Amino acid sequence: MKKIICVFALIISSHFTVNAQMSEAGSFGAGLAWTSLNYGASLKYNFTETHTGQLIVGSANYGFSFSGQSSLSITGRYAYNFTSGDLDFAEYQPYVYGQVGYWTYKYDFFGGSFNQNSIAIGAGGGIEWTFNDFIEGLAFSFELGYTNISFDGVGSIGGFNGGGGIHYYF
Repeated sequence: MKKIICVFALIISSHFTVNAQMSEAGSFGAGLAWTSLNYGASLKYNFTETHTGQLIVGSANYGFSFSGQSSLSITGRYAYNFTSGDLDFAEYQPYVYGQVGYWTYKYDFFGGSFNQNSIAIGAGGGIEWTFNDFIEGLAFSFELGYTNISFDGVGSIGGFNGGGGIHYYF
């Protein structure tokens, strides 16, 4: 994760001369995304001004801990972007999203090794901001949603969650 953060900081600090606005059709965004349930490296692509695809690859936070644990989450999202707005200091883009992902959790417990896999589904909404007179192409997002994950023999986890992200648009 430290390598991802360092690479992202390097991208931001290099101030690319070619960048795009967050809702511009054909723009590509790279960054980090997180919720109370998962986090990771994120790639976004605006197919049109209203349709966005996102891929998040990282880890999951299930709220419990065992020795020898590891987790992986791969989540795909579709977002519908509403009309963007403009304030004196920032531009904002409200959106709603649906997501589906493959999440896995490996752990050791009482001498045994266990591997739980699940399909995660969710939906929510948020708002993405880009601030005027800051780094052009850099956007911050905040969102609320609902995610459900059901592991065999363990039960369901998930629920309402909050999250955010930071992306640089090329």
